[in-house]
Amino acid sequence: MDWIVAHPIWTVVAVMSAIVVAVAIYDIRQPRRAIVHNFPVLGHLRYFLESIGPEIRQYFIAQDKEELPFSRDERRWIYATSKGANNTFGFGTNEQIYGIGYPIIKHSAFPVPESEVVHPGGDKSWCPSLKVIGAAHNRSHPFRPNSILNISAMSFGSLGYRAISALNKGAQAAGCYHNSGEGGVSPYHRLGADVIWQLGTGYFGARDTDGRFSLDRFAEAIEACPQVCAVEIKLSQGAKPGKGGILPGAKVTPEIAEIRGIP
Repeated sequence: MDWIVAHPIWTVVAVMSAIVVAVAIYDIRQPRRAIVHNFPVLGHLRYFLESIGPEIRQYFIAQDKEELPFSRDERRWIYATSKGANNTFGFGTNEQIYGIGYPIIKHSAFPVPESEVVHPGGDKSWCPSLKVIGAAHNRSHPFRPNSILNISAMSFGSLGYRAISALNKGAQAAGCYHNSGEGGVSPYHRLGADVIWQLGTGYFGARDTDGRFSLDRFAEAIEACPQVCAVEIKLSQGAKPGKGGILPGAKVTPEIAEIRGIP
């Protein structure tokens, strides 16, 4: 006992070694399991791994679409729905769209024969929007875009007057509208095309001296620019949430500051 107390580590090693030797002797002598007979002690690891195999496959190996009868994505949707949580998941391209029974709705490049196509005014390039902006809420000036292809938001501050002027004149020639971008409506947006005023988080063109949104200033700007047919509210920007586009200070000229209403 004195030796055991004096050498606790060696005592543990000796006991563990004796257990391993005993298990090895038992494995060699037992006639039921060939694996542990041929691989004493280590053979037990095979049965342990086999027992946790389902968990390993479920959490580490199986793909999201492999398990049956319900895949991992389907179970995830069921769990979220049963808990009243957000069940909107992006199933994405890991869906087996070429599998039997997967519904696919293909678009038709030419839905009707050319002989049945109606070209209003004889203009084959004219493709007006079906949606009338403001009609659902009985606005006093509803707006139907003349084209479903338009010029998206790019501000005067980022592009400059030459580009904005060219885009606006091109929009007039093409019969589409020109989105101002969140930098406000500049004089170069007023060269003939319909304009969508994008009002972002900076309220450029509709802000008071303290930088807050001013309804009076907004109304004055609308009255002064008959080209503005609609207003687009920009809540945030994906790359910079809550901030919108940030124009470097070196690019903020007096003209840009005046257009945006920045002292």
